[in-house]
Amino acid sequence: MGIVYTNIEDMAPHLGPSIITIGDVVTSIFEAADIPPDISIIDQLTEREPINFPRPFSHLDPIFKINNPPGVLTEELVQAIHKAIQHRNKPCQILIIGEEDLSTLPAIMLASIGTSIIYGQPNRGMVHVLVTTTIKQTVWDILSNFDGNLSSVFSMGVELDL
Repeated sequence: MGIVYTNIEDMAPHLGPSIITIGDVVTSIFEAADIPPDISIIDQLTEREPINFPRPFSHLDPIFKINNPPGVLTEELVQAIHKAIQHRNKPCQILIIGEEDLSTLPAIMLASIGTSIIYGQPNRGMVHVLVTTTIKQTVWDILSNFDGNLSSVFSMGVELDL
């Protein structure tokens, strides 16, 4: 869905004005490069195994702590992402008890056009998605295949021109 980068130096010139990182390793890479994301979504796991480094950006406030089982997108997760995006004046972190892998999809749907969303691709690098209306349409089509009521889950208003 985006461009894969193996290092942050190559990605940095392409980042949008707002950054959302998904995953502990990606968030840690951004922290080490002193590029703080506006929102980081972590689960304290890497490839479903506990991580061996301190929680990225543990100094951030507020930290939303929510449950989201593997392979599921909960309304709680979608609402937390929405609240974090609305909290524009300082960085936020969402700590997921469960799994954050699918959180890329609602992050794309809820983010403003031009936002950079970065998530890890195991054994490949970091995927950078620059949010556009075309990407939002692609994600909406993917989400439409999920069980559940998308309209109620995304009732807070999605910036879409579909």
